[in-house]
Amino acid sequence: MGSYTGKWSSEHKGILILALASLFLVIYFFFPFLDGIILGTVFAYVGRPIRDHFGSRMRLGSLVASICIVVPIFLVVGLGMLEVANQIIMLAHNNEALRTALGTLMQQKAADIPWAVDDILAGGLENAASIIAPLAAAIPVFHIGRVVSLGIINFIISIPVCYFLLVDGEGFVESFVVLLPKEEMTVLRKYIARIDRILSGIFIGTIYTSILGSIIAVFIFYGFGLPRPFALASIVFIAGMVPFLTAWVVIIPVAFYKYITVGPGGALLFFSLASALIYLPSELLIRPYLVSTRSSMHPLLVMLSFLGGAMVAGLGGFFLAPAIMGVIVGIYQVRREEIAEQKTVGISR
Repeated sequence: MGSYTGKWSSEHKGILILALASLFLVIYFFFPFLDGIILGTVFAYVGRPIRDHFGSRMRLGSLVASICIVVPIFLVVGLGMLEVANQIIMLAHNNEALRTALGTLMQQKAADIPWAVDDILAGGLENAASIIAPLAAAIPVFHIGRVVSLGIINFIISIPVCYFLLVDGEGFVESFVVLLPKEEMTVLRKYIARIDRILSGIFIGTIYTSILGSIIAVFIFYGFGLPRPFALASIVFIAGMVPFLTAWVVIIPVAFYKYITVGPGGALLFFSLASALIYLPSELLIRPYLVSTRSSMHPLLVMLSFLGGAMVAGLGGFFLAPAIMGVIVGIYQVRREEIAEQKTVGISR
């Protein structure tokens, strides 16, 4: 009996090693598509409230939810990134023309701008052109094409990932939970429910806010005749996902641009409308309601997670870092509640 147990244990270790090796190989092969998998998971979180409105018609609801989330993001961010890539290529080949155009613009508007403001703007634009143009010229066009192509592929992959997670995501998680003993299964479900609520609050609040703000921004930028409206709207979308950053990073520079090109009246009109229609509804109404009711993470932790993740691991890190922070916070909260319950039971005894 002992020899049989030892033989089974040896075979079991071999199977376990083989399974781990296979898992690492799968991760290695899937690594180029990690951004798409993470993005699809985020889309699934965001689309889940739409899917739930369809009740038992799970597949139809999942399809509608995927379309409602993916299409506006693709139109705003996808077209915006193409505009940004084209602009970078243009700057790389026409850096001297850029400086000449900026100088001509400042000369034309010098009479309408106070001399102090004119001096500051002229110096700032000249310094910006001298920095941005060489950087754009140093970026290989082949590298831009490769990054854009891989980004498109990952975005396409995120669509079926989103759909199948909406259809089978809960069952997939449950298939692993039921393998545990009954006591551990109950505890794990408590942790999963708390983590799921936190992640839902983070992603639903940020993505819904960003989608609304960026769609409104496209119409406003088109209405004011601004160049590259989808590129500006994509920046609004990305900035809207980071608390405290928001759409001001686009509204304020564009207001300065309107001040230079059309004068203070046009700049004030743009700033007022953009603030009222882009910033106020999303940042003062939608985000506080969704995030406060679904997530208990501090906004500072959310901001640092988004920014730090993006700087370390790009698009995938932008969403993965807040998810990891949400897991840590969820585990901490549940464990703190368990300790508090144990202390309460001990005192009552």
